[in-house]
Amino acid sequence: MDEPKRSLTHLTEFLDVNPHVEFLRYQWLDIGNVLRLIVLTKKHGLSLGDKPLKISCMAFACLPDSSFNFSTFAPSGYDELYPDWHSLRLCTYLDNGRTHASVMCSVKEQSRNFPAWKRDPRTLLRNALQLAEENWRMNFLVGFELEFLLIDNTNRSASRPVEFLNQFYSAAALRDDRVLSVLEECMRSLLKAGIEATHFHSESGKGMFEIPTGPLRAIEAVDALIYLKEAVQTIAKRHGFTATCYPKPTASPSSIAVGGHVHFSIDNAGLEMADSFLAGILDVLPALCAFSMAGFDSYHRLGGLRGTIGTWVGWGTEDKDVAIRKISGRVGYWEIRCADQTANMYYTLAAWITAGCAGVAKQKSLRWKDPPALVAMMSPLQIIELGWDTQLPTTLVNAVDALEAAIESHALDNLGVDFLKMYAGFKKLEAKKIGEMTEEDRLKLFLNIY
Repeated sequence: MDEPKRSLTHLTEFLDVNPHVEFLRYQWLDIGNVLRLIVLTKKHGLSLGDKPLKISCMAFACLPDSSFNFSTFAPSGYDELYPDWHSLRLCTYLDNGRTHASVMCSVKEQSRNFPAWKRDPRTLLRNALQLAEENWRMNFLVGFELEFLLIDNTNRSASRPVEFLNQFYSAAALRDDRVLSVLEECMRSLLKAGIEATHFHSESGKGMFEIPTGPLRAIEAVDALIYLKEAVQTIAKRHGFTATCYPKPTASPSSIAVGGHVHFSIDNAGLEMADSFLAGILDVLPALCAFSMAGFDSYHRLGGLRGTIGTWVGWGTEDKDVAIRKISGRVGYWEIRCADQTANMYYTLAAWITAGCAGVAKQKSLRWKDPPALVAMMSPLQIIELGWDTQLPTTLVNAVDALEAAIESHALDNLGVDFLKMYAGFKKLEAKKIGEMTEEDRLKLFLNIY
């Protein structure tokens, strides 16, 4: 693997246009989708030139609860951060919006922990995109729906409480100026940073809202999602709220569920290729859930007649109660609904693309039929007649078991067998450790991380 291409000229030109920048945030996503960063002074960033930033060997060392993953971690060696200057943006959501800039980095491990580049999220996605283009001339556009729950952290409830409503597309949900101010400031921040954000609205669930991103090439799309999430959560905190994307953000028996739906399309796809690509994904969808629904509480979203993801491996045209919704009037355009913000989306997109390309290579037929009605309202016999014979995993452990079966069958080998085994082991350990926590402790920890 060659070192990622980056343009120092892009940095110097950016700083010429933005002379008030004082700090550069070198950012990366770790295995558990925790955003990590190191803040450099502008002078130090420029002094590095084309050299990477050398850091301790901790880039991929921790589980989401910050405990060490000692199964694959030894405290020796170092890591290197390679900034992609084309991802450089002003952090318009911080301070006066002019003094900080962020850049997404690739991580090269120079330690005993793992071979260099072999589990770097941006590298894995870049490799999957390259194989798809070289072998099948496939290119993709990706957009994300960022759903989040606003939680009021202030003591203002005694004077003028914030009354959240459980209404989708609700005017009443936006009548409180304190809520509207947060959403408006988020939108202004995104637009100033050059991120296409077209609208916001309330979602189902008290205090639930959504801001989507426009279609971008895959790596840029994930970069934009990371920026969007950081902007929303930082601005919300400044206004006295917590904005969380955690899939189960409220204590039982609450049914509020936060998703992370992904709009995914293939450029100029023919019907046969599109169907085979979708078939490749569906064929290993339980395994792919280990990437896209990567948290202990991700499986809270399962269930029929909830408008989330249903319970079956399958798809449907304009159906929002299934794992994958096909967008009508387009070939090769889907909304993949079995995803949330515990997922490292670089890994997730790489896994979907790898599985889809395997389907194209094998010319898989789309044996799952488009249901004529809501599957949750159909009889078992009717479901069998659809060719739907596999249910989605009900826990993270089930998803990891499916991933290990996919590893044995070599279904996802292009991602790297060593990476897949490492990831499965990581998620098994995570599921065990997080499963030992009480729900109260999980919420206390993860509402702020995710």
